[in-house]
Amino acid sequence: MALLGVAVADADTVARRERKIVRVAGSECWWWTGAISGKGHGRFWFATSRVIVAHRFGFAQVHGVEALAATEVLGHRCDNPLCQRVHPEHVVASTYVENRREWAIRRALTGSPLVDPRGARRRALELRDMAREDPQLVAAGLRRLRRIFGEQLPLW
Repeated sequence: MALLGVAVADADTVARRERKIVRVAGSECWWWTGAISGKGHGRFWFATSRVIVAHRFGFAQVHGVEALAATEVLGHRCDNPLCQRVHPEHVVASTYVENRREWAIRRALTGSPLVDPRGARRRALELRDMAREDPQLVAAGLRRLRRIFGEQLPLW
């Protein structure tokens, strides 16, 4: 954790991470455009041979390395594993039990990204590639899904 503390305080490391995040019109998420893990989450190399799930680095920036160490799991309430926005409606501190319970509830919602037949990783890769090419491609896709499924209200 000491190395992470140094990285979170280093302006160059923080700027390098920020360059991998884009904003998409019509989305409150902050979209990761860097490397992707097997589960569809962003991966960020913060030091030589040191990688972290990208939103965990962001959580450490906002709340501190100690708060991250005390957090069992981070949940994406927006159901977007690429999201880097540490905010009560996006990336939040959680527990494995609570995160799984919320996932099961939201998975049953019509149009939920959690039931995407591509799976989390392939969906994340395709969305990441669109965000890299042109964030407007992601925005158009989100508008299309809203026309099909309507606007989903948050549960929390």
